[in-house]
Amino acid sequence: MNNFREKCEEVARKLQDYYKTEDGWTVAKKTKDGATISYRTSNEFDGYLYKGECMIDAPPATVFHFVDPLPDGPRGKWDSDMKKIEVIDWLEEPELRVNRACTASACMGLISPRDFVDIILTKETDSYISTNGVSVTYEKCPEEKKFVRGFNHPCGLICEKIPGEPNRTKLVSLIQPDLGGMLPRSLVDQAIPGSMAAFFTELKSALKKNGAANS
Repeated sequence: MNNFREKCEEVARKLQDYYKTEDGWTVAKKTKDGATISYRTSNEFDGYLYKGECMIDAPPATVFHFVDPLPDGPRGKWDSDMKKIEVIDWLEEPELRVNRACTASACMGLISPRDFVDIILTKETDSYISTNGVSVTYEKCPEEKKFVRGFNHPCGLICEKIPGEPNRTKLVSLIQPDLGGMLPRSLVDQAIPGSMAAFFTELKSALKKNGAANS
């Protein structure tokens, strides 16, 4: 358990470094509702680190509640990519857990459903609330035939608090997934920015629908 916490604390440090590093990013996509998706070469594996950023008109705690991948939270209801969310074990409730997330197929079925088993640490500081995760091999959660097991290199969501604007949040998503299987790199690189852009659009719609966004 201590080893898992140490891993996640290291992930948290890496995510802050990724976020604060301004150089080396290439913009892949911008949306009409203000989201920007960028990428750079990952230091973790032979792929890309992706960053999505968007201002959200809702308080950080509300935004975090909507994006935190928990089975009894809103995320599974509004996120079309997320088909199932499970907590396999609470290691230190409510901060540290082992999660399993199952994703939908993508690119008209060319990318089949994936599942990811991650340790996730929730952190809150004066500046932000965040999830900090990385995939692990966990004996209670063996691979299933109907899913390709993917691997999330250090990843997370940062709900940044805006000084003087308690009802606004800068939401940052940092991901670097290895989707596994025999997928062409070009297909993965095409799919991820669009999926990240849809995440922000769907989140804003869900917040508005639930009356959680500021008018």
